[in-house]
Amino acid sequence: MAVPVIVLGRSGDTRSASGAFLAPLGHPLMERKGDMMPLYLSRFSYTPETWARLIGHPEDRAKAAQSYIESVGGKLHGFWYAFGTHDGYNLWEAPDNVSMAAVALAISGGGALSSFETTVLLTVDETMDALRKAERVQYRAPGA
Repeated sequence: MAVPVIVLGRSGDTRSASGAFLAPLGHPLMERKGDMMPLYLSRFSYTPETWARLIGHPEDRAKAAQSYIESVGGKLHGFWYAFGTHDGYNLWEAPDNVSMAAVALAISGGGALSSFETTVLLTVDETMDALRKAERVQYRAPGA
């Protein structure tokens, strides 16, 4: 079974056959414009106890995740469960790193997860800017 992922491509379709979200070039998720806030990708895994509770009392955890990010002025763009290294993935939009960190700390401190990792996502334009700035960095390897 394929793991649902965010696929950014040229397709005009909004969903692939696997259920992955397809964001065409020029889509707001591809380029941060206007009021678009930074994007964050989280990977999480539940504890065995959490899975047991969910089996006994099924619950749509996307609704909970949405309320967490909205409490800091952000938006949930997606919530997926998966097979593999992680049990699920979230795509969030938050006003800033501190706001996203607050959500991550609250979730991690809740005890229901065995792991929770968040990655700040950069647009292509932001990466191009970083590449241009990297050219001016005078890096020296350790011990060189």
